[in-house]
Amino acid sequence: MGVAVRPTLLFMAAFALNVTPHEAAHATAGYMLGFSSTLYQMWVNPDAAAATPRQLVAIAVAGPIFSLTLGLIGSVLYLWRYSRRPSGLLFLMLAIVGFYLFLGPVAAAAFGGDFNVALRSAGASKLLMNVISVVGVLILPTMMYFMGKELSSWAPPWFSRSKAVLCTTVGPWLIGTFLITLVYLPLPKFLIAPNFVGSGFWAFAVIGASLSKRTMPAVRPIRSLTRADLIVTAAAFLMVRLLVHGVRLAH
Repeated sequence: MGVAVRPTLLFMAAFALNVTPHEAAHATAGYMLGFSSTLYQMWVNPDAAAATPRQLVAIAVAGPIFSLTLGLIGSVLYLWRYSRRPSGLLFLMLAIVGFYLFLGPVAAAAFGGDFNVALRSAGASKLLMNVISVVGVLILPTMMYFMGKELSSWAPPWFSRSKAVLCTTVGPWLIGTFLITLVYLPLPKFLIAPNFVGSGFWAFAVIGASLSKRTMPAVRPIRSLTRADLIVTAAAFLMVRLLVHGVRLAH
């Protein structure tokens, strides 16, 4: 049971360890530029009405850049040292969530989100924003597809194909997204729906996992939930709950 639950739990931990610090990066950038803000678990309210366009760009891109950096660190550690160790699954999930939280705003550049704010502040044309969105829409599902293939390699070799897909991709997508939303409540209505809609890109991970070969034994360590898994998840959730009422970064 713990083997099947582990991918979902570590996805939730990776999500919390990325999303909340992502927002903290926005708040920190604003604070360093001289603007106060209130940081919450999934959003930030900066007092940046007097900010220049360049300052608005810097604040807006700070979050996605943080997520991309965390994704790169997670992927490098995973590929370099931990892909065959039990802790590797957490680094893989950190890479997936980090890249997702960078590419998601890229795909939404023409509609809203961090890069939309940055591009509008920089005076970008609608055509440029549309082109960037198209690039993001193409790259994001491709990334999720190959990540789904990698995730499937963590399923025990005695799992059927359908069970492997369910525990490595469907569970983190559907169950994980639902539970992480509960952990983050209360949330403004404008954040809840996009969270569920955006998670739809996990369908490509499901496709990737479904098309992965199951003819060879799994090469990843087969482990149930570990003490480290529980400690990391508890710490991530505690960070989220501490910010529910907001923390003021004031000058």
